[in-house]
Amino acid sequence: MEEYSGYIHSISAEDISTEFTDVTVIYTSEYNIIARAQRYGRWFMLKGLNDKGSNNALARQMLRKEFDILIQMQHPNVVQVLGMEQVEDLGPCIVMEYIDGMTMKERPIEPSEGIRILNELLQAVSYIHSLGIAHRDLKPQNIILTRIGKHVKLIDFGLADTDAFVILKQPAGTIRYMSPEQTAAAQTDLRNDIYSIGVIMSEMPLPPNYQKIWSRCLLPIDIRYQNVEEVQKDIKRLLQRKAKIMKWGVAVAMTALLSIVALLLWRVEVLDNELNRVAYAKTAALEALHEQMERTQLKQHTDTLSNWEYRWPDFMQRVMTVNQFCYDYTDRLDQRFTSIDRDQILETMLSEWQQWQQDILALSTAKVAEKRRKRHKSMLGME
Repeated sequence: MEEYSGYIHSISAEDISTEFTDVTVIYTSEYNIIARAQRYGRWFMLKGLNDKGSNNALARQMLRKEFDILIQMQHPNVVQVLGMEQVEDLGPCIVMEYIDGMTMKERPIEPSEGIRILNELLQAVSYIHSLGIAHRDLKPQNIILTRIGKHVKLIDFGLADTDAFVILKQPAGTIRYMSPEQTAAAQTDLRNDIYSIGVIMSEMPLPPNYQKIWSRCLLPIDIRYQNVEEVQKDIKRLLQRKAKIMKWGVAVAMTALLSIVALLLWRVEVLDNELNRVAYAKTAALEALHEQMERTQLKQHTDTLSNWEYRWPDFMQRVMTVNQFCYDYTDRLDQRFTSIDRDQILETMLSEWQQWQQDILALSTAKVAEKRRKRHKSMLGME
């Protein structure tokens, strides 16, 4: 009886197919074919030779050279090669990871993505150059952008070269993206790739200030950038300058914003003062009135007065001085106040002042009444 685990049937090595299935040729060139195939439930890309390439010794050497170059590399922005195998009906093939995406030529780049994609491309080229490898065919068709995230994957190293190889030295590349010297010289030079990068940059949606960088990539070989690191440093300077400008821009914007806020607060205060000018003026008028009353010392005098006949000789004159002060005060108010405003302020002052006068009158009336009562009692002989 067969034994079963909880979920998975026991399997043997014989049950696992090591063969590629669902092999589909998706591209054919003069000597090569590119096919997609499945194994272990995973997709792979296979690069082999067609009938013409299989019968051509140079094509066979080129395929082997490409594998020897690719197998050295392991970088997130470079296609990963897993090995070289004999595949049924295709012969010897380079086995590569399958990349779910489209080339830069097929998939337009949004302006917001341009700088990030360029940085990933430069990282990939800097990496292969660090291994002494020149790609020699950098172009949008050889740069895949993954479906998820639009990350760079550099592919097709069929024309790649390095000084480690002494065979298959020949001019190669795609005319539009080839440097002038690459069209004639077979010697490997990493600066050829920098020229190609410049052409690619000129076609990308990059900020205008990047033109200075890609223009230098296209200069004659001795005065263009000598390595990718120089390109990256200039881009870093641009980004730092942009960040500095943005920082100052934010500072200026904040200063302007604070100025606007201060102006608005001032306007609110002015508006508040305008809407409440009469109320504020009434309060100020009463304060001025009380100060004037203090200066006359009438209140202190009446508080200590024991007999009405003993009041100051100029008592009434002082009373009239305060009374006149109210009229003079409102007459001196500035032009912001209308005649109606002035009348309201004067009424408030007089009301306050008249209340105080009533207290004086009450005192004087009480004194006179007391004197009359005493005179009346004297006449009646009651005292």
